[in-house]
Amino acid sequence: MDEQQQTDVKNAGRRVVREVGIATRLLRALMTPPLHAAGLTQAEYYLLVNLDESGTSTGKELSCRLNLDKTTVSRQLTALEEAGSITRETDPTNRRSHLISLTDAGRARLAEARRHTVVVLENRFASWPAEELRDLAETLARFNEQLRGSDVPAVDT
Repeated sequence: MDEQQQTDVKNAGRRVVREVGIATRLLRALMTPPLHAAGLTQAEYYLLVNLDESGTSTGKELSCRLNLDKTTVSRQLTALEEAGSITRETDPTNRRSHLISLTDAGRARLAEARRHTVVVLENRFASWPAEELRDLAETLARFNEQLRGSDVPAVDT
């Protein structure tokens, strides 16, 4: 790679970092009101999504998949359990661990949150052709896989 190509890659990398950072902040700001309308924080929402997609998990598995501290996950799980959205049962293979599952109430809360957030995104992207949105989703999925690499745990939301 010649010097100009290296400069171009470096500049493109800086722009990617900047734009992803902006997009992350904008998405958080946009998603907070509809999630709160569904009675969930963003952290709770991501835990419910992860449990919905992966099925029963332990707190440690959730911490690793979401790249969050175990204490943070534990606090969120306690709130979700108190709200009746999850159940925790002792893991028969490791009595020090708990198996966490969604309840029907948790699935209903997640479905409500998804309905609220989809409306916001549909309104925001109404002028975009469906093909462009699909292409963006595919590019972001590829981007996330590249970031994940083999040395970073999966962060599913």
